[in-house]
Amino acid sequence: MKNKTLFAVSALAGALLFSGCAKKADTASEASAAATEKRLVTVGSDLTFPPYEYMKDGVPSGVSVEIMEKIAEVDGSYKADWIDTRWANLIPGLKGEKYDILFSSMYITKERLEQIDMIPYYKTDISLLVRSDSDLAPKGPSDLCGKVVGAMKGTAFSTQVFEISEKRCVAQGKKAITVREFETSPQTTQALLAHAVDIQYDDAAVMKAAESNLPGKVKITSTEQFFPTVGGIGIRKGDTATYKLVEEGLSRIKASGEYGKILTAYGLKEPTAEDIAAVMK
Repeated sequence: MKNKTLFAVSALAGALLFSGCAKKADTASEASAAATEKRLVTVGSDLTFPPYEYMKDGVPSGVSVEIMEKIAEVDGSYKADWIDTRWANLIPGLKGEKYDILFSSMYITKERLEQIDMIPYYKTDISLLVRSDSDLAPKGPSDLCGKVVGAMKGTAFSTQVFEISEKRCVAQGKKAITVREFETSPQTTQALLAHAVDIQYDDAAVMKAAESNLPGKVKITSTEQFFPTVGGIGIRKGDTATYKLVEEGLSRIKASGEYGKILTAYGLKEPTAEDIAAVMK
């Protein structure tokens, strides 16, 4: 009887010990999982603008996406959560705290710097796109006079076309440019193909991508310089923590060479100190 009692007590003690060990193991496993789980940093972007940012097979892709993902990777404590937002809503969304970072190949301008902080990351210019069967072959700004030109609504592109019309056309006795604005770059290209506009005015890398994706349908004809400019990453004013997070990450991928490789792959350049000084006044 004593032996049976001793056996029962030993079995109970063993079960309790095993249960305690199991609970400790579960707790340790949960703690480890929590430690490795990365926080999300939301990134607003108009994902309709190849090759900078666009959706490919349901996944955010492009030069801006690759750079942001590398910035997050070298930090290691967070990952980017992309929020697809149309262009006109990007700055209001950032200011309204709908996302933490604005990463959408946005040109740095005085007007934008009054609303948000920006970190420079690439340099580009403008290209002109026409239909392959078009008799038009515009080389520079003055060739746009009297033409119907398509550009993205709410962007520096449409602003620049209106400026060219006023200063390079009307002021010199030439016909004004008829400007037609569209929500996205692909919509503008579709308007070009549909003969709704004569010329598409857009970022050089974007036009290069359109030419490559639509062989035999469109072609770049511009050869003159338009408005060389610098694009930047938008951060909400006063959010010094996020600004530092992105700035330090960008510095690290520049030092590692990853940044240069990405830009080169897309035919883009890193802005010089002089380029940055000119736009960050």
